Amino acid sequence: MAGGTGRRRASRGTRLGVVAAIALAVVLGTPGAASAHYGWVKPLVTCVTPVQDGSWTAAFGYTNTTSSAFSVARGRNNDMVPDSFDGQQTTRFEAGTRQAVFTVRVPASVKEVQWQVLGVYGIARRDTSSRCPSSTPLPADGNGLGMVIVLVASGTVAGGSAWVARRRRERGAQPVAAAAAG
Repeated sequence: MAGGTGRRRASRGTRLGVVAAIALAVVLGTPGAASAHYGWVKPLVTCVTPVQDGSWTAAFGYTNTTSSAFSVARGRNNDMVPDSFDGQQTTRFEAGTRQAVFTVRVPASVKEVQWQVLGVYGIARRDTSSRCPSSTPLPADGNGLGMVIVLVASGTVAGGSAWVARRRRERGAQPVAAAAAG
């Protein structure tokens, strides 16, 4: 026991596991530099759907001509106009064309919504954009961070479970050690 605090250090395997989990979360969560890839990303308007209350829903997708996925953080290079929709757009761009990656619900008073990625615009217009057919699959998985969140959460639960099991073993072993000493 180091320093007489009465606490034991975690085993080397536990420490390495925690470091590996943190490194994995950092690697998966860190946006890649778009300039490191050859090609371009073009925002697409998949379709729009009118809603009975006068509002409408715009479904956006993209085409990524690079050979691999990369991220563009929300902000100057990944922006929605009007600003009230900023934050709903995806930040992860897989290679290829992806339709209906995310949707925005637009009030009746707003006639168009723009999504700009790296200087290229996709503009959804209430009155002139293509209508969504009933067979259009709309996104259920958000902006792509779901898997990262699940991995981090499962690592946290596993680490917490291991810690609780260890504490229980240590508490169970203490009375036996005290009885043997006495």
